[in-house]
Amino acid sequence: MSLDPLVLAFATSRPRELAVQLADRELAELEAFIAQLPRGTAAALASHLPSWQLTGLMETLPPAQVAALLADASADEAVALAAHLHESRYETVLQAAPEEERGTLYQLLQFPSHTLAALVSSDFIRVADDTLCQEFCEELSGSTDTRAQPVLVVGPQGHYRGLLNLRAAFARKNRGRTVGQVVDNVEPLSGLTDAATALGSRQWADHADLPVVDHQQRVLGVISRAALERVAGETRPGEFGIEKVLTELASGYLNTCGRVMESLLGRP
Repeated sequence: MSLDPLVLAFATSRPRELAVQLADRELAELEAFIAQLPRGTAAALASHLPSWQLTGLMETLPPAQVAALLADASADEAVALAAHLHESRYETVLQAAPEEERGTLYQLLQFPSHTLAALVSSDFIRVADDTLCQEFCEELSGSTDTRAQPVLVVGPQGHYRGLLNLRAAFARKNRGRTVGQVVDNVEPLSGLTDAATALGSRQWADHADLPVVDHQQRVLGVISRAALERVAGETRPGEFGIEKVLTELASGYLNTCGRVMESLLGRP
């Protein structure tokens, strides 16, 4: 069945608004709809879908169709699509692309591997901004997962709103308020940022984990400073920060104490 010309015109001119209208549709229905659109229009629409829908589509669409979306997307749209494509599908997508497009797609799929979009973790709690603090606290108290995880507050389309401070959520005075009303406005990191640059954020002084978003401010995940340091290298030749100096002093002090204890105990 051919697509209604009015729907096609709306999808072409207002992909963001159409994505909002499709936010509650099942993946199978979205796949069928996107398959009827021109490649460029389909790419623009897909890049504006909520994160969970886009991730699902990039997992289930045929490799050739994924390759077509990536090839015809604008720069920002292509990065958003690639950020939601699991690395296990890279090879099949590349092989399904026409030979003349493989070079461009290869560069696109390799680029995210050097950015935060490829390093993010899903070890966080997601909560809608209109959830009451009391409801959230009750659900959290009943959870069997006792790991310490950051809590990210999101809007209806999965857009990042801020970090939730658990002390604020559990405060008696906030029980009748929504989490969106008590959220901390912590600036997220862009998924396009490389690890070395992200380490320069001043927000690491207050947070062990920071949220990572795509160009539409949709949550991609969280990243820890420890993870970034493993990727970027904790120190660089010729550079010594105050943390490095203190670490070296503490290590030297402990080594000295160890040698003194060994001598007192008569160990060689």
